[in-house]
Amino acid sequence: MDSMFDQITDRRSSLSVKWNKEVIASICGNPEAEPFWVADMDFPVAPEVSRQARMLAEHAIYGYPYAPEQKTAFLGWAKQWHQMDLSQNQVVPSQGVLNSIAILLDLLSKEKDEIIVPFPSYQPFVTMVNNLGRTLSPWPLSYDEHLHQFSPDWNAFEELCNTAKILIFCSPHNPSGLVFSEAELTKLCTIAKKHGVTIISDEIHADLRYDSFVSLLEVGKRTECESIVCMAPSKTFNMAGEHYSITLFNNPSLKKAYEKKLQQLFLSGNSTFAMTLATAAYQSGESWLRELLSYLQGNITYIDETLQKYVPEIVCIKPKASFITLLDCAALLPLVEKDREAHPELYDSKKSPGGGLLSRFFGQRANVAFNDGTWFGGEEYRRFVRINFGTQRVRLEQAMERIIRAVEVLRKTYGS
Repeated sequence: MDSMFDQITDRRSSLSVKWNKEVIASICGNPEAEPFWVADMDFPVAPEVSRQARMLAEHAIYGYPYAPEQKTAFLGWAKQWHQMDLSQNQVVPSQGVLNSIAILLDLLSKEKDEIIVPFPSYQPFVTMVNNLGRTLSPWPLSYDEHLHQFSPDWNAFEELCNTAKILIFCSPHNPSGLVFSEAELTKLCTIAKKHGVTIISDEIHADLRYDSFVSLLEVGKRTECESIVCMAPSKTFNMAGEHYSITLFNNPSLKKAYEKKLQQLFLSGNSTFAMTLATAAYQSGESWLRELLSYLQGNITYIDETLQKYVPEIVCIKPKASFITLLDCAALLPLVEKDREAHPELYDSKKSPGGGLLSRFFGQRANVAFNDGTWFGGEEYRRFVRINFGTQRVRLEQAMERIIRAVEVLRKTYGS
């Protein structure tokens, strides 16, 4: 039986950055490569969200909005989906997760203060720390090369906490899809509290958990660790372009300071469309989301099984949430390096300054655009690419066929 998510929509005619040829070329050198990179999905939003958007568009008057029900909608969603008992005085509607984290960093630290960021890292966290003149303290997650799993390195974290001011956390983790257990979050908060480190947790992928998920907000409250959480409907309901998020606090004084900062910068409001779509999604998106999660799990199972059968040189790190994960291509790297030596013109970094060796290989040889692992932390992660599998199964099948052929050519040409 076909799913609603099998429907293909041509996004090339929209303003989609994901499908923009110039941007695609910048990461893989091939403007015609099919995009499986930036974290937005190729699926239409939930029917009720679409209906509300059409009604608003047809209304044709887009004046200043006033939507007190938006907090109520989120509180209902948090209770229904995450079993979180929150009050309105913990909730601040905001203009995006990155926007909120940047404001919090500016509010809670000063120049040169050390900010811990887990690696591999969503690159804007690093950019944000550098732009604000703070000192980046990378916290590399441990990687088991046999199990192909990431996990926290607690000794390294505690050492960093001796001198750091803030931890920018990401749960579920981007780019690995790792979901932290309640025990891990408790240990994280216990260490942070011991050293007076504030945790800002990006939980933008939290709604897309496949199994259980515990918010750091609850653990932070229980352990008395200073913690702020940022959630959003953007990844969940595929509306990232609307720039809407929710910032959650346990500390009333900190919430008040954050709201004052928003007012000072005139950033305390959201657009009419953003509020309308977010509220509709939280009120009526559950059945759509449940079907989406089933579809996504089918996609990742297909990718994993296909690679195991036909391309064992590539290992899928199976995520526990969302529609992005890493592919470990360590066994493929030696062959790709030989291909670069033979055909340097295909791997010209000037044509793809935002890419790396593997993203250029997949773009040039398989017509597939992935984020290169180096984008998430430099050469240490060159063995990886990140794949966005939030797309139609047929597109994944076609991409896998091209990858299989490209790897077969590598084996025949450069294999021993």
